Amino acid sequence: MNFDIEEEHFTVFNLLLLLLVWANTAYLLVIFLRPVLPMLITTLLILCGLALTLAMVVITLYASVQWIRHHNLGWWFLIGLIVLFILSYGLESTVKNIFIREQIFRQEQPR
Repeated sequence: MNFDIEEEHFTVFNLLLLLLVWANTAYLLVIFLRPVLPMLITTLLILCGLALTLAMVVITLYASVQWIRHHNLGWWFLIGLIVLFILSYGLESTVKNIFIREQIFRQEQPR
């Protein structure tokens, strides 16, 4: 197996995948080695994971905005966001309503 990375084939997806692997590695080291590692190293690993995660978010948002601009999908993207907001709000309201009804039902049950 050849693990050399050629520069002309290194894409944004590969960069995001690499950042994801490093961030998850830092988080897994914290989870599994917390009793063994000193507090300073644990804190540094958490901060490193957070920085890598933040970098992934920024790169993903930037690439998404560039892709939307390139394909002239601004209005469709806005409409999609509005539809997703309405769907998520409806789902949240439904779950909250079910939870409240369950709480009322439990309170009315004879003990």
